[in-house]
Amino acid sequence: MRSNVARLLFSVVVWVVSVALEDMLPKVFGVGVPLLLAASQFHAVRRSVPAMGAFAVAAGAAEDAISSLPLLTSASYFLAVSLAARRMDIPRVAILFTYPLYQVWLTVWVSNLYGSVFSRVLVSLPVGAAVMFFVWAFLARMERRFAVDE
Repeated sequence: MRSNVARLLFSVVVWVVSVALEDMLPKVFGVGVPLLLAASQFHAVRRSVPAMGAFAVAAGAAEDAISSLPLLTSASYFLAVSLAARRMDIPRVAILFTYPLYQVWLTVWVSNLYGSVFSRVLVSLPVGAAVMFFVWAFLARMERRFAVDE
């Protein structure tokens, strides 16, 4: 019981801090920092399927809200990527390409995005790779430090 409460509290704190930081950090060429996407992929491989799904949908809904995107645009992508990361045995390197694919996903569903799809993909590759690496390392360290799975 204690570990379930600790996992829930950890997920809520990660979600709230990720939403706040993603909203406050600047955007470069219309590309922001994918903290929510990285956190949802982190939860995909470390949590149960219902917890992973709930976090992915909540993170996607928050992304839609802070980016003024249509309903379930990001939530559907976050859930699909989280399920793929959990169910398929894809290497960790493939996770680095989820943010550029997210930019293509947004271009398909939203027609009036800032910048062209090519500049967004080119900028999102290094930004996404750096953020994914940092977020995974930071969250793994915080999970161990706060003994979430003990």
